[in-house]
Amino acid sequence: MTARRSSPKRDPISRADDRQRTVPARNSAAGNERGLGRPPGRDGEQVRKDLLQAARQLFLSYEFKAVSVRQIASLAGVNGAMVNYYFGGKQGLYLAMVDDVFKALEQPLKELHRQQHDSVRDFVRAYMQFLSDNPWWPNFVVREVLFGEEVIRQSIIEKFSAVFARRLVGAVAGEIESGHYRSDLKPELAAWSLLGMMVFPFLSRPIARHLLEAGEYNEMMDTLIEHTTDLFERGVQFREKT
Repeated sequence: MTARRSSPKRDPISRADDRQRTVPARNSAAGNERGLGRPPGRDGEQVRKDLLQAARQLFLSYEFKAVSVRQIASLAGVNGAMVNYYFGGKQGLYLAMVDDVFKALEQPLKELHRQQHDSVRDFVRAYMQFLSDNPWWPNFVVREVLFGEEVIRQSIIEKFSAVFARRLVGAVAGEIESGHYRSDLKPELAAWSLLGMMVFPFLSRPIARHLLEAGEYNEMMDTLIEHTTDLFERGVQFREKT
């Protein structure tokens, strides 16, 4: 009696990957490596952008451990192997996403420096405009710095310090040296207080919506920026004794 031959079982991930373009085995031929697993019609740079966009969308809603490579790849419309290919894994993709955000923040700050507009008022406007364009950023940073994995937490802290915090401290120190701010101020503490004034309105958006009309809230960013700067500077500006 001839034994029945059963077809080999296939795991769910293999079956899911069949719905997308199959990733061929990598070999040493450089000409073959660039096309691994790419959906038709998309070049490597577009695949990379799609993965970053998908990662941002998922990581803003869920913590790092709760998001899988399969979820990211599915949302981006690519094979899961592309995450490893372009970013070396989920953590590499996550850090690349954070890098993109810091680049977006750094650009207006570099422009201020080129134009020699390193005043605190200019810094406040640049950063609060960045937060207005990316209102998810403060909540994301708080979550990852307080509860994120060590490598990710340290990466965010170091990048924020290099891109923004040190420059803000330098701007405050410059205002003190020029005589615009009181000489008894400590630049680090003043910058820390100012940072809280800039960020908290975005962390407390749900509360603010109860205090303000929806239309008023959406249209008041310029007013909020001026209000924050004026409130801070009235407390730190040098005043001659009368």
